[in-house]
Amino acid sequence: MDELQRIRKLYKLKSVYRDSSVGNRKESSAEHSWSCLMLADYFIEKMNLKIDRIKVYELLMYHDLVEIEAGDTPIHHEHKRVLKKEMELKASEKLKEEIPKELKKKYAELFNEFEECKTKEAKFAKAIDKLDATIHEMDCKEDWKGWTEEMLRRYNDKIIGEFLEMKELNEKIIKILIKEGYFTQI
Repeated sequence: MDELQRIRKLYKLKSVYRDSSVGNRKESSAEHSWSCLMLADYFIEKMNLKIDRIKVYELLMYHDLVEIEAGDTPIHHEHKRVLKKEMELKASEKLKEEIPKELKKKYAELFNEFEECKTKEAKFAKAIDKLDATIHEMDCKEDWKGWTEEMLRRYNDKIIGEFLEMKELNEKIIKILIKEGYFTQI
């Protein structure tokens, strides 16, 4: 596989669609990665965090590349989430062989750091990933059909709760979602 094809492989993230709507179409994983970067930048400034900003940005740039091979698994598809980790590990290995050799090691390290969620940067990036999806979905009430507050909390609260300012915003969002009937749709 020549280098141009390997670089183009990364561009395929633009055509991986999530369940989240953007107007009359679905959001791409690349769009989600971009909004995660913007949200991270906002919170790093707001919280005056002593954190490796570049590492956070790299984690967020690379965090969903695995979806090029595995696709996106939304939180409300709980039956599919059972095999998500195994499926993504396999997809990550395949992807590693198809991206530019200059990025293989970096990709593998970032993928593992994000998944293991042991560093402050990885925890922050993972919290941003979850909070971004919730904020985005506030514009798409029809996408919340079948969601419950308990499901959202189970998915988000633990990791978001590690960062006070994000936790406070998440609580405000949940109050808005309850008040505006997002969780009452059948």
